[in-house]
Parts: sequence; C-alpha cells; structure tokens
Amino acid sequence: MGDIRLFVSHSHEDKDIAVALVDVIEAAMVRGKDRILCTSHHNKKEYGYTGDEDVSEHLRQHLSQSSCVVSLWTPHSRSSIWCLFELGGAWALANRTYPLLAPGLDQESLPPPLRKGMVGAKLSEPEEISRFLRNLRQRLGWDERGGASAEIKKLVEVAKR
Repeated sequence: MGDIRLFVSHSHEDKDIAVALVDVIEAAMVRGKDRILCTSHHNKKEYGYTGDEDVSEHLRQHLSQSSCVVSLWTPHSRSSIWCLFELGGAWALANRTYPLLAPGLDQESLPPPLRKGMVGAKLSEPEEISRFLRNLRQRLGWDERGGASAEIKKLVEVAKR
C-alpha cells in the first residue's frame, strides 16, 4: 500500500466529476506516486482500487493514512452510505476535509459537522476551485505545477451535467 495523502470521497455515479477533479489536481500541483486515492479513476493501478483486496478494508486503511479528504458533495453522494461513512471517518480522524459542492447545493446541504469553517468550493465557480486548489496544495505541501485553467473549465462543465 502506498502513502496516500489525498482521499477523494465520491459516489461512483459521479465518476466523471471525480476523474475531472483528479485531472485538475494533477495539472495544478506536483505530487509523488501513490498519493491520491480515487477509486473511480480509469487508471486503477495508480489511483484506485484494483479489486485484489476487500473494498471495506482498502478504503478504511487509505482513509486512515490520508491527511486530506476531498468530498464531492452531490445529490448522489448525499444518499450514499459509503460517502457518509467516509466523511464520518474523516471527521473522527480529524482529517482536513474539503467539500466540493455540486451546482444547486450549498453549505446548508452538508452534514452539520462539516458546515462550520467550510474551506471547500462550489464546483460551478472557477475562482472558488482555484482558491480550493491553493489551500489544498499548501495543506499537502505539494509544489505548484502551474496553470490549470483548462482543466478547471472542464471540471465546471462536467459538474453542471
């Protein structure tokens, strides 16, 4: 198991948004190998779950070693038992959690423990995504790669679908 620093919590119905988010993070900052867990990413070997181990144990272990959790908060994730477990685990472990809100959702739609001091972003607002990326990069201690404006634009478009 690699050293996962960033855990992307999402519903598998939102896999297109999750993959676009990982692309934005990759474009915005330099990271080491095995540093991001995103189980829906098409490159399973580098980002996800390959199916070789028990999914519950795999997620629990990676969540416990992550310093940051990014939660894609959408209508799908709001009703996902897995997403709620991941957020509860992150909250219990005091991991820094960044909720990213789908269009149509606001801070009040988050579970009450995440509402106070939210440092996430609305997925419909490129400026908020850029601010989130700066905060995330600083928290993780990863170097800035450069502009990610094209990837941010794509993320906004995918989130609006």
